[in-house]
Amino acid sequence: MKENKGFNVSNMVEIKQLFADRKVMQMLSSKNISRESLEEMYYKRKNTLQQIATEFDTCIFSVARLMDQYGLKRRNSSEATYNRFNKEECFDIKGNLNSKEKLLKKTALTLYWCEGTGDRRGDKKNTTLAFTNKDANMLRIWLKFLFEICGLRRDKVRIRIYLHNNQDGIRLKKYWSEILDIPPFQFENISYTDKISTKEDYNGTVKIKVHNLKLYLIVKNWIGDLKKQLLEECQSG
Repeated sequence: MKENKGFNVSNMVEIKQLFADRKVMQMLSSKNISRESLEEMYYKRKNTLQQIATEFDTCIFSVARLMDQYGLKRRNSSEATYNRFNKEECFDIKGNLNSKEKLLKKTALTLYWCEGTGDRRGDKKNTTLAFTNKDANMLRIWLKFLFEICGLRRDKVRIRIYLHNNQDGIRLKKYWSEILDIPPFQFENISYTDKISTKEDYNGTVKIKVHNLKLYLIVKNWIGDLKKQLLEECQSG
């Protein structure tokens, strides 16, 4: 029997895949799943592939293949994990900033560059956007940036106060709540040091925290852009 050298296993795989794709498309076309429907459910509603498949009485594979056909990008594993725990985004970055807003953004990023950190949460590092200072004006500028430029929901801010051992925590918690216009229930437990405060005007140090990895990475990228811009300006001068 003469061997057919023009046909091999890879040809068979390609043919099977072609028939599978056609079968999927025929089945899905009968369900009238449009590109717009997938965009609405996957990107805006943040539904998972399983939820979309259940909605249209089909399987995950079929939905995934259809998204590929439409050229719709699917979430990677980290994005899928973030989406699972953040169905409703807690911030909305403002675009088309005016001159005052651009100045606020640049000032806040410069402050964070000097004073900001990525905070540890559990076994993971750098999942929290954290800014620490004792200057009330700097703290207010940072909050203004979070609320007005990042569009952060006010209830997502957490405050921790660091005091010396002889300071009045109840009084200073009320003081910072009024200064920052953040309600007391958004304050975490006060951290006390073993030191004794000898300065009457020292009201402790405040850490403003936002537990959101996505926002942390956005701010980190903004600071990277700011560094690059400043470096180019220095070199050109």
